[in-house]
Amino acid sequence: MPALKRDAGRNQPGLETAADVRRRLAAEIEEITAHPDLDPLRKAQVLAQLARAVLHAIELATLEARVEALEAALKVRSHLPTKETKR
Repeated sequence: MPALKRDAGRNQPGLETAADVRRRLAAEIEEITAHPDLDPLRKAQVLAQLARAVLHAIELATLEARVEALEAALKVRSHLPTKETKR
């Protein structure tokens, strides 16, 4: 089975968030799907593995966004006057 060519010198930005990972996996899926010389069975196996990883990355990205929203709400709430400070 021919291997996909990898450009080791690619200037890829770092993968710092789940959203970064999701975007990178999506690019890999597109590259594998477009590669006509790969064995169809092997291609299906790799795509299934990448699809599972993408689903996990989507879940993590959603959780990251929810945590950021909660942190922002708590930060705003901590600056609001409380009942004790109003007296």
